[in-house]
Amino acid sequence: MSKKLYEKMNVYLANQEVTYIKLHNLHWYIKGRSFFTLHAKLEEMYDHTATIIDDVAERLLALGQAPVANLKTALELATVKELSDQPISSEETVNGLVGDIEQWITDTKEIVTLAEEAGDGATADQFNEYLGSYQKTLWMLKSYLA
Repeated sequence: MSKKLYEKMNVYLANQEVTYIKLHNLHWYIKGRSFFTLHAKLEEMYDHTATIIDDVAERLLALGQAPVANLKTALELATVKELSDQPISSEETVNGLVGDIEQWITDTKEIVTLAEEAGDGATADQFNEYLGSYQKTLWMLKSYLA
């Protein structure tokens, strides 16, 4: 495994850890006519994120690497930004998610490329699966805003 791939996977992991809390924030603070729809979707998203966190951390461990496993380091590494504890509209929620998911897509593609260059097909396959899921979610959120 290349050092660059390991480092990028840990940034990705940190982003997912921050995202997990951020999705809970949105789930709890969302307001507006779309509350019921988005409240349920956000719960689905944070459950999926929890699975990704575990899978990425376990992949790093399987490769003899150390996953970021504390919030202090995760916040230092993460490029995803936290939210304050205050009500947020449905439209602001979806617009924010679109921006985050676009970043996840970029990061995921970079990891796939790095994994392929390192000859690590299993990691590339794992992240290609995430990529397909993110692209579908992005399409759905953009359709919601249309």
